[in-house]
Amino acid sequence: MSKMFFNRLHLTISDNRPKQPFIVDGIKNVASEGFNNYSYKIVEVEVKGPYIKGYLIKYDPYGRGEVLDETTGTVKKGGMVNNIVARSLFVVNTDEMVIAFEEVKNVISKTMFVRIFTNLFKNNHKGQIFDFFISSISEKYSFIEKAKKLTNIKRVTIRLVPSNPNNADLWRATDERMRENGITKYKEIQESSSDSGISLDDETIAKMAMSEDGYGFAEASGSDQHGEPITISTAKKNQDITHILPYSIEKSGFDNIIKYLSSTFDKIKKRTNHQE
Repeated sequence: MSKMFFNRLHLTISDNRPKQPFIVDGIKNVASEGFNNYSYKIVEVEVKGPYIKGYLIKYDPYGRGEVLDETTGTVKKGGMVNNIVARSLFVVNTDEMVIAFEEVKNVISKTMFVRIFTNLFKNNHKGQIFDFFISSISEKYSFIEKAKKLTNIKRVTIRLVPSNPNNADLWRATDERMRENGITKYKEIQESSSDSGISLDDETIAKMAMSEDGYGFAEASGSDQHGEPITISTAKKNQDITHILPYSIEKSGFDNIIKYLSSTFDKIKKRTNHQE
C-alpha cells in the first residue's frame, strides 16, 4: 500500500498563459536532479483530462551496488548503472492545483519529494519567468482546533499567498484584499506580554484557516492544558491530508487510480466551494 500525501501547487506565470500545458511541460521534459550521489527524474507521465500521473524515481547513476560471485561465494562491488532505488507515484489535478504523491519511507521522504519535484519543474522551464512552489494541506481544521485550546498565547505567526484557483467563504475577504492590493506574499506576527495572552479573533481564525487550506503557514506559541509551554504549527506532519492507495489499484491503471483517489480530491475541492 502507498500513503499518498495531498499538497497544493502554486504557479504564477508572467504572461498569464494557460496553466495546464505549462504544468505538463514542466513535468514531462527531460531534466534530472542530483542529490547525495543519487539522481532523480520524472518518468512514465500520462495525461487524462485535468489529471497527470507519473513517477519520481531515485536511481544510482554510478552502479555502486554489490553482486554475489557464486563461484567463490564472495560479494564484490559492481552494481547496475542507473539502478532504480525507489519510485514515488504522483497524481496532479490541474483544475484544483492539487498534487497527491507517495512517500517512500526512508528513501523518498515527503520533504525530499517536494524539494526534488520543485527543482525538476523549475529546471524544465529554465529561462522563463514564473513562480512555482508546493505547500501542505491540513485536515480541516485541525490546527485551529488545537490553537483554540491554548492558553496564554504569546506569539502567532501567519504567512499567506493568494489562492489558486478558488477561495473559501471563511477567508474570502482576506484573499480578495490580498489580490486587490497586489500582495503576492503576506506575513503577520502577533506578540503579547500580557498575562492573558493573545485573543484569537475572527480575522486571525480566518487567516489560520486559509493557511490550513494550503495557502500558507501558521504557528502559535502558548500553554497547553497542563500549563506547559507548547508551539503548534500547520507544518506538523500528522495533520496532512492523506489517502492509502492499495498496490492492486496502482497496478490496475490510471483510470482506477483517479477513481480511488477522487473522494479526497473532491473533499479538498469542497473546502473552496462557496455556500451561497
